[in-house]
Formats: sequence, structure tokens, C-alpha cells
Amino acid sequence: MTSRQHITGAQAVIATLRAQNVDTIFGIPGVHTLPLYEAIYLEPGLRHILARHEQGAGFMAEGYARATGKIGVVCTIPGPGVTNVTTAVASAYADSIPLLVISGALPRKVLNKGNGELHEVKNQLGIMEALAGWTRSVNSIEEIPGAINEAFHVLQSTRPRSAYIQIPYDLLIATAEIEIPLPIEIARPQPPQEQLLAAAQLLLAAKRPFIIAGAGVTAANANEQLCTIAEHLQAPVLLSSKSHDVLPTTHPLVIATNDSLPLELDTFIAEHDVVLVVGSKLGAERTAGQRLPLPEQLIHIDIDPTEISHNYPAQIGIVADASSALNALLTILNEYKQERSAPTDELNALREALHKNLTTFQGENLAFLDGLNTALTTLPADTLIVADMTMLGYAAAQALPMRQPRTFIHPSELCTIGSALPLAIGAQVALPDQHVIALCGDGGFLLNASEMATAAQERLPLIIIIFNDATFTRVKADQKLNYAHHYIATDVLEPDYVTLAHAFHIKSTRVETPTALSAAIQEAAQQNGPTLIDVMLAPRQW
Repeated sequence: MTSRQHITGAQAVIATLRAQNVDTIFGIPGVHTLPLYEAIYLEPGLRHILARHEQGAGFMAEGYARATGKIGVVCTIPGPGVTNVTTAVASAYADSIPLLVISGALPRKVLNKGNGELHEVKNQLGIMEALAGWTRSVNSIEEIPGAINEAFHVLQSTRPRSAYIQIPYDLLIATAEIEIPLPIEIARPQPPQEQLLAAAQLLLAAKRPFIIAGAGVTAANANEQLCTIAEHLQAPVLLSSKSHDVLPTTHPLVIATNDSLPLELDTFIAEHDVVLVVGSKLGAERTAGQRLPLPEQLIHIDIDPTEISHNYPAQIGIVADASSALNALLTILNEYKQERSAPTDELNALREALHKNLTTFQGENLAFLDGLNTALTTLPADTLIVADMTMLGYAAAQALPMRQPRTFIHPSELCTIGSALPLAIGAQVALPDQHVIALCGDGGFLLNASEMATAAQERLPLIIIIFNDATFTRVKADQKLNYAHHYIATDVLEPDYVTLAHAFHIKSTRVETPTALSAAIQEAAQQNGPTLIDVMLAPRQW
């Protein structure tokens, strides 16, 4: 079914987004997108979140998408708006997040002519083609609904990677009789029965199977099925920093790791004969540069056919949505009773080795993670943590207990420092009744600190934690280890973060102990607006 309306191109954009059940748009207005903002103003039930930088807007939309599984939508001006949002586009592409950027473009008669027009940039579409998974430049007003619906179809039916549409200004202000089609049902790849049977036979015949679970499990809402299969097989489940919340980390079969993988993990893996990989591309950061000795009997389930056997050869490759594949696999496995026990002693020994490795790397400041966890035990299980590229963020990706899916965000593929604040804002916008906590480093926080204005303006009950040691600690550690202690550009002259937060009308406090951090988090959780906690870390001896 469709509805035909005599409307502007801008109204066609908004009407199509509303037909796709979009209720929130992130962005910053400008002269080339004011027709879109007029259409947003006239559309009841559509919320716009004003960012302070287009990179922030992009990460807010990404955080919204990560927290909900829905498509995050950004609206930007052409030129600097597009170039500013590119980092978020690249991040969403790297981590398979459904992000849609809609930008204005110069009028068609001057587009790509190099006339020195306002906000003109060389080959704007080409910039995005290098970063996004799908791009489109609209050439007529009638194309607008179809282009947006195609973007939604691509983001929902296959591996979700960022998408981009640019619409020239003259099309946004033009009017026409336009059909707004209703969304069509999305069909995702289904698993071939022959390959499922082969996979089940391999798992049932295995002496010691184990599972690697990627973030694709949560993207497909297949967490429960994965847990049931693991328990049926008594197979350990390896989680990475990107999939830290796929299963409860306290589950006896779960091994949580970050991307610093000790050799004890290699030994553990080498003792297993079959591995089931679900929703993971087995990338270099997750496998220590493909160092991990995965068994030759490897079953790989992924929605993206290009990832099967890309980094490790798969004996059985299954191109399918993780939910449908695991449901079908579970149906087969349930026909057979398993007499197998989990390697409990080895799992415990591996956990101890991982924790020792983490403690060696993190030092005494790791105790602040215990303070955070103490506070989390008093908060609901759906409390969502967003961890930046900071020392205790890396530690949280291994050591912080998670209780349910979609409660941990750590964009560790592109690793954009400073992204936690806008990601957390987007998540909090999406989940107003849940607690959201951003874990930031002092070095990275200033990259998007202006987005505190967005958190304050929207009165978001966001908890912002800054781990403060006046240093880019991870980079300085590399300089110590690999560059003969030649420290340069890693010590940071900082503002008073408590005073800075006050300037944004944000409640703030400073703490120096894990116990004080725990108390401050619990107090912040009672507030109706944002709170910033400045955590003073003990200085390292370099």
C-alpha cells in the first residue's frame, strides 16, 4: 500500500522516515537543510536532538542504534557537516551498526561544478563512498521515498553497515505528487538444511567443542539460543570486547576477554577440536592478529558471505541470520542427548590468567572498576555502560560483569577516542528509563566535551565518569615499551572538569577512592539530569 501526497521533497523525506517508524533524528541545522527542519517541525511525534558537532550527532545516532537495534538517523548540512560526520560513519561501518546519514547537497545546477558555492566540497558523494556501506545521490524528487526505503532495506536485510543519502537543495524545496510506500517485510538469509546437519554432526562428535560469540549474536537477538546451545554442548563461550554483553559474564561457561590476549588462551584453545563461530569476523583485534590457534574443524555462521573463511578457513560456512541459524541448529541438537561436562578447572585457570594479565597492565587503578561494579550491583541489570578508548574502558571490556544483552558499548574496531559521551547520549535518548554510564578518559573526553550541552539541554539522567591521570596513558605506555621512554605529546594540561561541568549546568563531583566512586554513582543514579564524576587516579611511575 502507498499514500500519494502533494508535498515538498523535504516533507517526502520525513514522511518516509515516519513510515519506517523513525521517531528520533540527530543533527545540526543549516541553510541547505532548513527545508528538512521545517518538515520535522510540522511532523508530530518526531523528536530532534541538537548536537554541538556533527561528529557528536553521528555518534549519538550510533549509540541510539546500538542500544535499540533500530536504525539511527542523522541529518547534516553539505560540506563541513558531511566531513564532520565521517568518523561516525566509519565507526558504524567497522562495527556493523545500522546508521543512516541524510545530508543536503548543493542545487543540481551547481553540484560538483567547483564554482566556490557555500559549503561546496569536492566530490561529497565520493567521500562517503569511501566510508559507508551504501550510498545514493538523489536526482529527482520522485526518487526520495525509494532511496530512503532502499537504505532501510539494506540496513535491515543484510549485515548492517552505515548508509548515506544526499539530496540537492532544489529537490528539498520542490513540490510534486509523491507516493510514500509503506515498509515491506524484511527477509534475512535463512540457513541451508544440509549445512546445518553437517554442523550439528560435527559438534555432536566433538570431544571438546567451544564457541566464539561475536556482536552479531546480539544484533540478531539470538542470545538465548546461543546460551542454550552452549549449555547443551557444555561448550565454553569466548566473548571479546565487542561482544562483552552477549551472555551474562558470570555464566560458568563464559570467558570474557578484552583485546590483550595472553598465551594461556592459546593453550586453552589448542586443547579443543571444534569451534562454532557466530556473528564474528574473527578480526585481527579479536584474535591477536590471527595468532589464536583455532581448530581446523571450524563452523562459521555469519550473515555476511564475505566474512566466511576470510580470516580463518571454515570447514562449514553458513550464511544466515544468527537467530534463524541457531534456532534451526538447536532443533537438531535437541534430538540428541549429550553426556559431556564443562572443563571447569581449566576455565577457572584461564580466568585467573586473564585477570593476572589485566592486573599487570592496569595496576592499582583497577580497583576503581571494583568501585564501579559495587555501584552496579545496586542498579538494575539493564544499566548500560559505554566504555571509551581509555585504560579502564579496556579493562571494563573484560572485567566488568554484564547481566544482559545491549548493556555494554565499546566501539573497539575503529577505536575512536572521545566517542563515549555522544554514544552514551544517544543511548540515553533511546532508553530514557534506564541508567546509562559513560566511562571516559581525561585525554579523550575533551574531543567531544561540547556534547555536555546536549545532555544538559535534554535533561538526560546520564552519568559521566572521567578517569583522570592527566595523560594519554595507553599511548605513553607504548612510548615507554617501544620508544626508549621518549615521551612526547602524551601529558595533558586539563581544565577543572568539575567547574567545566558546572558551566554546562551539570551536577558534578570529584572523588579519589573506589568507595567514593561507588557512592557518587549511586547518588547520581537518583538525579533527573546529567552528573559528571571526576575520578582522580594515582599517577603512574614512568
